Amino acid sequence: FCELRTRIPAQTRILQAAMVAKIAASKPAKQAMKAAKRPAGSKAAASTKGGRSGSSKAKGFRIRLGILTGKNFDPIPVGTHDRDYPKRFQFLNNTGPNAEGWGGKYHIDVSTGLKIGRMYPDIFQIDLMTGKEITQARLKKNHLNLNFWYDAGVAMLSEDKKHIAEVLKCHTNPDCRMWPSGDYYDWILRKPRYMKQCIKAGIPMIDTIFVDNGFKAKAVLKQIQAKGWDKFFVKPAHFTFFGSGAIHGKTQDFVNDPSKLDAYEKENKHMKLFLVQPYTLKPNGHVFDEVRNFFIDGEWAYSVYTDGTDYEGVYEEPAGARKEACKALAQRVYKEVLKAAKWEGKPIKTLLNRIDIGVVPDKSKPKGFYVFLNEIELEMTTWLARYVPFNLCNRMAEASVKKARELLQGMLKAGRRVPDKQKVKELLKVLDERCGPVQG
Repeated sequence: FCELRTRIPAQTRILQAAMVAKIAASKPAKQAMKAAKRPAGSKAAASTKGGRSGSSKAKGFRIRLGILTGKNFDPIPVGTHDRDYPKRFQFLNNTGPNAEGWGGKYHIDVSTGLKIGRMYPDIFQIDLMTGKEITQARLKKNHLNLNFWYDAGVAMLSEDKKHIAEVLKCHTNPDCRMWPSGDYYDWILRKPRYMKQCIKAGIPMIDTIFVDNGFKAKAVLKQIQAKGWDKFFVKPAHFTFFGSGAIHGKTQDFVNDPSKLDAYEKENKHMKLFLVQPYTLKPNGHVFDEVRNFFIDGEWAYSVYTDGTDYEGVYEEPAGARKEACKALAQRVYKEVLKAAKWEGKPIKTLLNRIDIGVVPDKSKPKGFYVFLNEIELEMTTWLARYVPFNLCNRMAEASVKKARELLQGMLKAGRRVPDKQKVKELLKVLDERCGPVQG
């Protein structure tokens, strides 16, 4: 459900390391410099454009906007980081053979949060947080929280049961006021939910056996044989990544020696949901490629090609029939996303989605290839900004401000408890004066 998760999909592929965009940093005003020079890693804020227009009775008050971070694989280009990028959010061991991540110190999730602060220093107080800092108590202190990475799935890597339980509660406790909302988040993370909905809508996908109540080796193998699959791949369908819990191989090998599949059943007896799929390969025997389509604020924004086996085979998808076919299918899929995405019980456009479209060359097809939905991702994924034809940090900062306004207004209209309600309303009015009313 994030790039680190999806880069090892059901077809035994490896992690496609995330790369990040060129960020054109604007020169901060004197006020911005004062606002940004805070203790490393605390509440960050910085300059704004148009920061003088609009006024508020809530002098000195700012909307506290939490940003959940932790990416160490989504770097921004060298030299483009914020001058006051908090040191404790820098990944110092992130290059070379013993690196813990990829791409250097500075990453897109933190950078976007800092950019929001620089754009509206008198409106937003940015609370950057990651890892063990993420608690219900901390999130409740903020007026709103946007999750750019650290979710329950990432927390599970810690193997700290208490921490995992706490992060899970952050997703479901409405008083934490976090986007993405709980049920929509589950719709993405619990893959059979969106997959079955998309299949019902006629979206092409890889043929799949859905295991909904625990893995039973003999029963699953019988289903695989009935499908006539020569090779297959099994993976858990909820809260898993890095290819954990996966098994694959030739069907006949498991028929001849079922012991490995039996052992897999025992090892994963605590899990209920699994996906079983056939190998989907290109004519040359390699894993299929993908064109990853990104939607920002409800609109298709850009697409990036990632090769199925070539680690370096990543680039902006060029214009042509393949790009248009993948875009068209992704737009169909996004309509299904909009049916699931809700805030305060009402439909809402999402901040960011990545819809991965698989591509397989096929000379028998009119266009010489066929496409299918492979996965849907939400904000907690790799944005691949290095390959974007525009400044993604700026674009995402603007979109995040708009989304924050929508989410706050939605909570206020619904009567949800929001700290400092009247002061928040006043600052939202200031933003309306500066930016115009929010257009949904």
